[in-house]
Amino acid sequence: MRTVSRRNVLMGASSVTLLPKLGQADEPVVKIVYPFPAGGSGDAIARVFADQLHQRLGKSIIVENKSGAAGRIGAQAVKVAPADGSVLLFASAAQLTLQPHLFRDLGYDPFKDYLPLSQVVTFDVALAVGSASSVRSISELAAWYRVNPSQAVYGSPGTGTASHFAAMEFARKFDLDLRHVVYRGTPAALPDLLSGRIPAYIAATPELIEHHRSGRIRVLATVGARRSSLLLGISTFAESGVNIDATGWFAFYVPARTPPDVAKRLENEIVSIANLPEIRARILALGFQATATSSDELREIQHAEFDRWASIVKLSGFTAER
Repeated sequence: MRTVSRRNVLMGASSVTLLPKLGQADEPVVKIVYPFPAGGSGDAIARVFADQLHQRLGKSIIVENKSGAAGRIGAQAVKVAPADGSVLLFASAAQLTLQPHLFRDLGYDPFKDYLPLSQVVTFDVALAVGSASSVRSISELAAWYRVNPSQAVYGSPGTGTASHFAAMEFARKFDLDLRHVVYRGTPAALPDLLSGRIPAYIAATPELIEHHRSGRIRVLATVGARRSSLLLGISTFAESGVNIDATGWFAFYVPARTPPDVAKRLENEIVSIANLPEIRARILALGFQATATSSDELREIQHAEFDRWASIVKLSGFTAER
């Protein structure tokens, strides 16, 4: 399965110092780097926490969308940012557990370059088609691709993402040769999906759920260990014989050299925010499951996921462009 450009297929705030106590009024800005485009559901989660941190720290909190390279550009920027609590990374699981197995020049070490603070949400991946499509299941989609080989195309938010790997496993299971169209976020892909210019799109469920509920698109299946609690009527990939778990998450990190007292203060505040009933309700409304891990728990999750993806990547034989 090969990745091609969207065009080809469809045509034929600088950081400021934050002192250890996080209380000096003369240095008022804290930056949360979200390494994906604005407008998506992950961006909305980052802004929920930014608003709450503003209230708790008495600082102006800005969310910077530093997108590109499936999140790697934003992660690289935080790696070299001031290690004083003034810059946080709101990272996706793939950046720290999957992509290290794919890219020789990743630009950062997922374990050495950041301190974990807290995982705050988990989410599923979903495969969807436009509402005008006659396809109702992933087996029907596979059959449609065989009948329409010139349109054997799907979109995703990026190469080397969990969505990309789920689609590759779908293609392997049904022996399909699919072309991969990379979009800079789901908002950029939706017009093509709705118009039928691209037959299918796979991305985080929160990016798609409201469009599914409104009838504009149809989610065929989700990619998690179990059915999504938000889409209980939708089967999983595993139920259709495609055995991959692409459950994702978002978590907060700071640069590795951040002083322990600063990191601990931020961890405590983030965990406290994530446990607020009203915040958990907002997270659920955005299509995510709320969590609130400690830094130690996040470190364990990251190591376990890193090891799990290592075996998946090895079995797939996939090699990213270097």
